[in-house]
Amino acid sequence: MLHKEGLMALQAASAHHAVLDAIATTPSAVPARIRAAQSLPTHPVKHLLRPSVALLLSASSVRWQRRRLKKSPGVHACKDAATMERPLFDRLVVSGVKALEAAELSRVKAASEVPSESNGGWSGEPREWAEAGPVAKAKQFIADTLAGSYDRDAIGALIDNKIVSSKIMMFSFSTCPFCLKAKRILQDDYGESVEIYECDLEPDGYAVRAELGKRTGRTSMPSTWLGPDLLLGGCNDGGLGGVATLDREGKLSSLLAERNNAMGGNFSPFDWLASFGRPDPKEMIRLKRAVCTACADAPKNGVEASEEVKQKVESAAASLTSLCPANPARMPLTGVWDLLYCTAPGGSSGKLGPFVGDVTQTFVDEVRFVNAVELGPLRIALEAERAVIDDYKIQVTFKEMAICFVGSELFRMPAKGQGVWQQRYVDDNLRVMNTPSLFVLRKRRI
Repeated sequence: MLHKEGLMALQAASAHHAVLDAIATTPSAVPARIRAAQSLPTHPVKHLLRPSVALLLSASSVRWQRRRLKKSPGVHACKDAATMERPLFDRLVVSGVKALEAAELSRVKAASEVPSESNGGWSGEPREWAEAGPVAKAKQFIADTLAGSYDRDAIGALIDNKIVSSKIMMFSFSTCPFCLKAKRILQDDYGESVEIYECDLEPDGYAVRAELGKRTGRTSMPSTWLGPDLLLGGCNDGGLGGVATLDREGKLSSLLAERNNAMGGNFSPFDWLASFGRPDPKEMIRLKRAVCTACADAPKNGVEASEEVKQKVESAAASLTSLCPANPARMPLTGVWDLLYCTAPGGSSGKLGPFVGDVTQTFVDEVRFVNAVELGPLRIALEAERAVIDDYKIQVTFKEMAICFVGSELFRMPAKGQGVWQQRYVDDNLRVMNTPSLFVLRKRRI
């Protein structure tokens, strides 16, 4: 998931490290490894790393590494990991590569594609970043560099054991937006328990990522498996198409059911006793997905939705309301909630003239919250407070409105108005309410 421009910088920063790895291997492997490193493009990227500096580092690193090898028998195994211990200079080089990689990962979201007819419904990271080709090969090279020397048999066994023993196995990066989206779909929309291995938090994580790249042809995270013979893929690509793609095409549910049957099901009489008298969790998940699907069929935020779509959303919301947890008005709401759909006209729906912005509701605590509309560099925020009236109703009082442009506040003014909001369904990731207009909001996974 690395930006093309950033990949060039990473390749330049990593080229001399491949030479170090070459020298650390058998003499017969040195020429080929060095030629591979020298064949990488040395594209000059402003403010990052010039090729001349990279080549100078490479030459000095080679001389230093040769002197080190004369005095040392080689690398040593870590006590608790299959990855080999690296010399100090190598670790410094890799730290620089990691820093560049982290900087590029932060740019992924901004470069992500939105589904459209022109790109065949693709969403997430740009297609050329994920598919096989020069970019994928460069990403594999970076993954190998970050992993360093490792015991391939041990890492392979670790991967195999986790995949075989888990109904759903996901190799992930803890802060990757595509990993978070795939987790939300499986855990929140399908109610599945997912075994997760965070490659950026585990001692062997970078080696696992590199080995997965060699197996599947892609180093992008996540890598989601339903057993050793069924790779779902990432979020939007790889394997059978990716978690989000399979969900959108209606194929994910049957795949999960088949895996559950292969694992012998998960029925337990103790689970049945614990859930006695409570709504069926599978039915609740099905109804929540029906609401979200109906909202997705509407235009952005429900603006100018047809009567047919409005009826579809209302019908799905009514079915879910019957399974509402107790005391919805008293449920904790702290966090950021994204608007999926509403029937309110004007600014509440994010409509500003001919444009429709992104609408969020952020609860600072259980009393104070901010309704915000973001449209490009413009942000309009309405600060408010809530007070619980009873188990199903809250009273909202608006306090101040602030208008910001490119992150700078232009002005702030007092706001007037209040209202009573009827809570129809509230849990830890989905809300349905009437203000009296219908609103559907989903909690953002950070």
